Amino acid sequence: MRISELAARAKVTSQTIRFYEREGLMPKPVRTANGYREYDRRDLERVLVIRSSRDLGFTVDDIRELLELHRVLASREGAAVPKLAAQEKMLEAADRRLASIEDKLRVLEQMKKELLSLVGTLKGREKPVCPVSGMQVT
Repeated sequence: MRISELAARAKVTSQTIRFYEREGLMPKPVRTANGYREYDRRDLERVLVIRSSRDLGFTVDDIRELLELHRVLASREGAAVPKLAAQEKMLEAADRRLASIEDKLRVLEQMKKELLSLVGTLKGREKPVCPVSGMQVT
């Protein structure tokens, strides 16, 4: 399949696929005699894994690591020890991402609280509060 078909199936743009190639997340594609990129089912699966990882907020560097771990886990050959190690590393990456999300949620909750207070003050429902002292202004 060509890049436009791969992009459509993966629900990304052709530019996104080219970006993945430049960043080393996708292997260099086979080229047809007339220079078109040619992709197969494995490339589609890889783009879907990358897209899913991006949707979860993983960085490009994180995804590089996850793709390698995914390769080890998906391999039909290989000893159980490397697969267990890969699974443990994938779990660590997921735990790091969860911790980052929890941190962002705490910040967002604080922002929400402050904005609700500001909205209440601006609507005249609450007495204004000095942002420095925290005391109500009369």
